[in-house]
Formats: sequence, C-alpha cells, structure tokens
Amino acid sequence: MFSWLPWIGKSKRVQYHDTQVLELDFLVDEFHAAMADIQDPIRVRIHAALLSCQSPKDLWFLRSKLFGLISKHHCESVANTRIGRLDQKLRFFVDNHPDYSADELPSKPMMFVH
Repeated sequence: MFSWLPWIGKSKRVQYHDTQVLELDFLVDEFHAAMADIQDPIRVRIHAALLSCQSPKDLWFLRSKLFGLISKHHCESVANTRIGRLDQKLRFFVDNHPDYSADELPSKPMMFVH
C-alpha cells in the first residue's frame, strides 16, 4: 500500500552525458541565435572565430565581441539578456560535461567596461 514511500525525498540526478546539450555545437548555436537578426561585418568575423573554437574557454572570450555587436544594433538591455542566456548554457555545459571543468571559466560573469 505505501510502496511509494521510499521514493519520497529522493531525487534522481539526470544524466546528460549522451545528449545534445553537452556538445560544443550546442553552445555555438546559442552564439548564432544571439546574433541571428544582425547583419554586420563583425558578425562574419565572430562566425569565423566560432569555427575555430575548441573549448568552452574559447567561447567565453568571444562573449565581449558578441556583447558589443548586440549593443551596437539593439541596446545594452537586449545584449545583457542574450549574453545572460549564453552564460547559463556555458555554465551548465562545464558543470555537467565529463571532459570539462567549471574551473575553465571565470567564476563570475564578465564585467563590461564602457
């Protein structure tokens, strides 16, 4: 009758090791989505740089260029929203991927200096 009682309080940790969210392309796609509505030569350069990225750390250092591009064509609020979404995915990626460590990224979001 109370066979479900042992399940109370136990949470099953979801394993993401074989899913798309732990592929580097998942992060690259977020970069592309963040700048999809922008037509600018800098976008082409960011795209070229994305092709050579091999780790989340490489992507982390492209964030400031992406932020500048979005701010130029929209506003800082839109840029913060899009970069925030990217940051969440980067953090999730390094926290859950077996081949990368959370130590590869700075511990706090990058501050933008004007």
